[in-house]
Parts: sequence; structure tokens; C-alpha cells
Amino acid sequence: MTDNTDTITRRKIISENIRKQLNIHRMKQIDLAKKAGISKSALSDYLNLRSAPSFGVIQKIADVFGVKKTDIDSTFKDDNNSVIHLANSNSYNYFNAGLSAGVLMEVDPFTRDDTEQIVLSDVIMGKYAGDKDIFISHVNGESMNRVIPNESLIAIKKFQSINDLTNGDIVVFQDGGDMSIKRFYNDPNSKIITFSPDSYDVSFRPINYRYEDFGSVKIVGKVVVYTVEV
Repeated sequence: MTDNTDTITRRKIISENIRKQLNIHRMKQIDLAKKAGISKSALSDYLNLRSAPSFGVIQKIADVFGVKKTDIDSTFKDDNNSVIHLANSNSYNYFNAGLSAGVLMEVDPFTRDDTEQIVLSDVIMGKYAGDKDIFISHVNGESMNRVIPNESLIAIKKFQSINDLTNGDIVVFQDGGDMSIKRFYNDPNSKIITFSPDSYDVSFRPINYRYEDFGSVKIVGKVVVYTVEV
């Protein structure tokens, strides 16, 4: 992805806010990196606009300083419920806890309007920019790390029917209290639905359901956009 005005603006905001907090707390960069659990080179990249931290890392940095995420990345909704927009961007429902934490069990992620909001560039969202049937979260775990590394930002889109899914689609599904992200496969001949990992860790195994046992499973949505830092 090439740099664009929105991306550079966001990197500047984050860099300036981190430097401000370093000065306030009289903290060295190496100490921040250690406390936040990130490499010194990664922090240097954030400060020098070469990249932006993932949303999970933003939370870790904010925790080190004892501040809100908005004090590091002001593209989040602030306490006055106002959203700071970048040009050519839209706001979306955002669930900061990540999918594996089970936060979606008690909410409707597509209609709830009292959760955090996140502003994302239309360049990032592509054809899904402004789509109201999308919510944003991030990955907790390594079961899809061949394609979506841990803590990557993902956009999940609501769908009407299981018939809207194609074999190999990446979906978010829920069985009881467990939330997971896997590839979806439907075998009508064997009447089996499989959720398959795509991981370098071979300990993750496919999860199979016979049609008659599928009633307790809820497919929350399809992953249509994800970010990967290189």
C-alpha cells in the first residue's frame, strides 16, 4: 500500500502524541519499548513516520502512560462522543477487546451505537468504505497467522444467509462462549461444515460440524478487509 495523505496525517498524530507523553513522563524511548512489549526499532518507526502501530499496540502504549487511546491516536472517539475525521474517511463500530475475549456475546456488533468508534480511511476500506453492515475488531491469536497475523485489524461484514458464503471465505463464528476466525467450507454431499485454520502452527486443527449439529453455531460475519504490517 502506498502512502496517502490520511495515512501520513495519522502517523504524524501518533508520533507527536507519543513524543509528548515521553516528555511529560520524562521517559526514554527504550524504556517505553520495554514496558509496552515492543521492539526499539518498531517504536523508532512509529516516531519517524515509517509505520503506524496496530490498535493493540496503541492500547499498550496508552497503558504505559496511563492515558486513553485518544491521547495517542485521536482517530478514536473522544469522551464528548465527537469523532475526529480525516479526509475521505468513515467511522465504524469498534470492539477493542478482540474477538477471542467474547465481547460480542452480549451485543449486536452491527447495530449497537454506544460502543467505541474508529475512523478509517476510505483507501483502506476500499469498496466497503462507509458500509453500515461492518464492524471493526482485531485478531487475538495465531490460528490464521499465515494470512492474518495476531493483532491485525479486521473488518467483519454482516451477511444474510450461509448461502452467501463461498468455500475458503474467512469468517468469524461463535459456538457457545467461544469466538474464532477460520476459513469456511461447506460440503453438501457429506453434510459437513468445516472451519479450518490457516496457521504456521500445526497444533490448530479444523473444526467439523454435521448439519444436524450446526444449530448452536452462529456465523457472526465474513472478514472482508484486514491489515497486515510488513
